[in-house]
Amino acid sequence: MGKGLEGLNVLELGGGITAAVATKLMADLGATVVKVEPPGGDPARAEGPFRGGVPDPEAGGLFLGLNANKRSLVLDLAAPQERERLHRLIARADVLVHNVAPAAQAALGIDPKRFAALNPRLVQLSITPYGMTGPYRDYAEADLTLIHGGGWGYVCPSPGMTPDLPPLKPFGRHALIQAGLHGGFVALAAAFDAMHSGRGEVIDLSVHEVVASLLGRHLMEHTYTGRIPTRLTPRTNCPSGFFPCKDTAVFIHVSEEAQWKRFVTMLGRPELAEMEGFHPREVRGANSAQVEAALLPLLAEWTAEELFLAAQENRVCVCQVFGFDGLAAHEHLRARGFVAEQHHPRAGRIVMPGAPYALQGDWWALRSPAPALGELNGQGDDVFGEPPALRRGARRPNGRDRRPLAGIRVLDFTWVWAGPYTTFCLSNLGAEVFKVESAHRPDRTRRANNYPPELGSGLNRMGTFNALGQGKKSVSLNLATDEGKALARRMALACDVVISNFGTGVMERLGMGAADLHAEKPDLVIAAISGFGHTGPYRRYTGYGQAICAQGGLSAQTGYPGGEAQEVATAYGDPNAAIYVAFAIAAALVARDRYGGGQFIDASLWETMAATSFEGWLNHALGNPPYKPMGNRDPRCAPHNLYRCRGDDAWLALAVTREAQWPALCAAMGQPALAADPRFADHAARKAHEDELDALIGAWAAGQDPWEATARLQAAGVAAFPSVNLKELVEDPHLAARDFFTRIPHPEVGVRLCPGTPWRFRHRPWAVPDRAPLLGEHTDAVLGGVLGLDAAELATLRAAGALE
Repeated sequence: MGKGLEGLNVLELGGGITAAVATKLMADLGATVVKVEPPGGDPARAEGPFRGGVPDPEAGGLFLGLNANKRSLVLDLAAPQERERLHRLIARADVLVHNVAPAAQAALGIDPKRFAALNPRLVQLSITPYGMTGPYRDYAEADLTLIHGGGWGYVCPSPGMTPDLPPLKPFGRHALIQAGLHGGFVALAAAFDAMHSGRGEVIDLSVHEVVASLLGRHLMEHTYTGRIPTRLTPRTNCPSGFFPCKDTAVFIHVSEEAQWKRFVTMLGRPELAEMEGFHPREVRGANSAQVEAALLPLLAEWTAEELFLAAQENRVCVCQVFGFDGLAAHEHLRARGFVAEQHHPRAGRIVMPGAPYALQGDWWALRSPAPALGELNGQGDDVFGEPPALRRGARRPNGRDRRPLAGIRVLDFTWVWAGPYTTFCLSNLGAEVFKVESAHRPDRTRRANNYPPELGSGLNRMGTFNALGQGKKSVSLNLATDEGKALARRMALACDVVISNFGTGVMERLGMGAADLHAEKPDLVIAAISGFGHTGPYRRYTGYGQAICAQGGLSAQTGYPGGEAQEVATAYGDPNAAIYVAFAIAAALVARDRYGGGQFIDASLWETMAATSFEGWLNHALGNPPYKPMGNRDPRCAPHNLYRCRGDDAWLALAVTREAQWPALCAAMGQPALAADPRFADHAARKAHEDELDALIGAWAAGQDPWEATARLQAAGVAAFPSVNLKELVEDPHLAARDFFTRIPHPEVGVRLCPGTPWRFRHRPWAVPDRAPLLGEHTDAVLGGVLGLDAAELATLRAAGALE
């Protein structure tokens, strides 16, 4: 068994969330991470939450949660003489991660060319709000403006909302968190290649583009059909959403007819399955009011836990609405080792989210608590060791223009979104992804309803599949036949990575469980994504990305002030789990080539969502009352909200996160005297008078065009952006300037816009490599090229029904 990321040397510069999330992924798997802080420390130290509400810069929840396993070094990078120590560390580092704004980089001596000269194998990751190029390059930002500017807010929360309520952001700072997760993955993949080639990379990652990457079916519905999904769009699937039970609410998501029949039978009303207007799925969605009216009195007879357990035993996705007290004590999470403890010298014992994936061996651990400020300052520069040598036989393809994962073969048994988004990310970095499909049971996204209306339906015409399938090769196998299973197994043993997101036990029944495959190929990297994981009391339960946000604690804190839990849209649990798994796969490849051995990555939607919702978890762990739904507001800063503007459902996201922005905002609104109003003197005062403040800003915004107001406020250094709909996002000039969207010709649908990658490489190709495949398009070529089958053998297999 390998040793995880031991021997990987990482530098972190900047502050806050994005860079810290990226390096936390690495530190938790054994990398040595030196966190370079400015005099006074990372601003995250001052954010809290604090135990008992008493500020302590050494014991704030945000900092403690993101910085365990790291070391702290204080350097004043504005002083040139202080940079010499940084340069000595850069010369020995493998990865540098920073989130310094483009305009501030030169003043702090952040110079990619200079750093590359000091260390040609260094991977440099820059995470900035809008990227290093483009018209919004120097825009001020907050998570609020990035969520709404990236299109997520406009489709959130639940479908069918009233237009009187604004678009909504999920609680917390998920734009920044996701940028850190995506950045950690791409930086580690580049480091994997650099450890072979000795050739580093400079990576430009945009938070804005990460948010746009998470839109899934919503974006593709617009680009393929012309429709513009919003929070007001009625559901097409029913039942799907929050439903009250005897005590609290649950989230129900029924997507297949067999599930619907099992569900109503369980409720004692089997006749509902065949009642006119209640089937099939499309008809049920069009009659959602009647369906819900029939369900409500039945659900009122159950407690939320009773319904969850009974439905899940019948393979129907029902999730509970959990708070973090319930998560920290939950038997399933504890049985899987997810709940961890940190003992901090100032904060005391803290129950924290543990590993977002279960791994073989002891790679993940809380080895040390978050560091005291400047603990390395009195020590030497030997914190970084020499990188370990590659094991004998570890080889990579030659070529200076290769992508980081070129030469890695991935056998992809995934479908819908979580798994396909993982393999989409791997493909974009150069992995050769073989998607195993079947015409008898095609990927659900091949059967969606977001096809071009002028072309009609078809398995090769669905927008969601054609977005997630970009760059992959389709191999159509009939796994119901012995010959098909045997081919799949041979393919698995010819690959580096095997990934699935079937229910627990499916791969084992196919003869391709982790133990089966590792018995023949010990260095294989195997990843499995499921709702609740492959061990523990709930291992056979099912989860979907829409519902798991409730189970993972996020929904309980997302919603309008005084209101109930809300859906966060985009089936967020799916891409969230996917990017964790992509990172774990990259880490397993690094460990394989340094230490030998494979890995089994067991990731659940539930645990990855709970890990991502760490802000609410840490608040609970420090003994504070839970955050209540607060709309687009923030627990600390004000103003921080959405304001209705001139136009049809037009809204402006505006946030003041630094004190200097407040007088700038007042001046930009033409009300400079407001800056001296004692009610609004600082963050605390503005929070105390937030209703009055929002009323004043709302009155000003009502007469504004949101784009004109954004230009004026951004010129003054205030974070602002319209809450954009999908049409505005697709037509955004900044995304166009950065070539975010792909326009690759497809043989059936022509040129259709799809999301690309949120990162740019300076020295390697970074754009999406190819279009999505037609069903079975590459079957013969892949089986011939990988397994060496000739035309006669392929014909025999086809006649036996093994190939479709």
